[in-house]
Amino acid sequence: MGCATITIKYLLYIFDTLWAVIGILLIILGGFGWDAMPRNYAIGVISLGGVILLIAFFGCMGAARESARSLWTHAIVMLVMIVLIVIMICFNTRDVFKKYALQEVNDLWQKEITKQGSMDNMQIVYACCGRDSAEDYVNIGRTPPSSCCKDSNCINPLNVYITGCITKVETAFADEVLTTQICEWCLLGFSVS
Repeated sequence: MGCATITIKYLLYIFDTLWAVIGILLIILGGFGWDAMPRNYAIGVISLGGVILLIAFFGCMGAARESARSLWTHAIVMLVMIVLIVIMICFNTRDVFKKYALQEVNDLWQKEITKQGSMDNMQIVYACCGRDSAEDYVNIGRTPPSSCCKDSNCINPLNVYITGCITKVETAFADEVLTTQICEWCLLGFSVS
């Protein structure tokens, strides 16, 4: 076994170990995001993590056993993975999580109208009040709840959040497209290398 063969073998180990870490992280991300993202996206992220883990396994086993069959399987699956990533970059819809979060705000507001306290978590997390503004509560004949105020203290009227949750969620997800594109291109770059 020559120096070049040993170098390639250890490079394959290093890259496949990194692939395995990425695969495990994607599986964990999909699991933790099960309720925070659309269900089909969570399943897709978990599946992608599983495929990446499988690719890493074939690469490590092929390098360890110096098996041509495992290395060819690894190379073919990597090629398929690169093609799928390019397709995902070209046809991926943008603002998926933003649309999901906005729909969640609308659903929670509809629930808030009939069941008081449904918007509390959303209002605490995003420091907002009501769907469009604090006036939404006045329009349905209620005073803004304590979750609409800084430190849950509504005694001082200046503590009431004026901005609605729709605006705050749009602001929070404003850079989603750029973040998604960066992740996709990094995944493609790592796949090619």
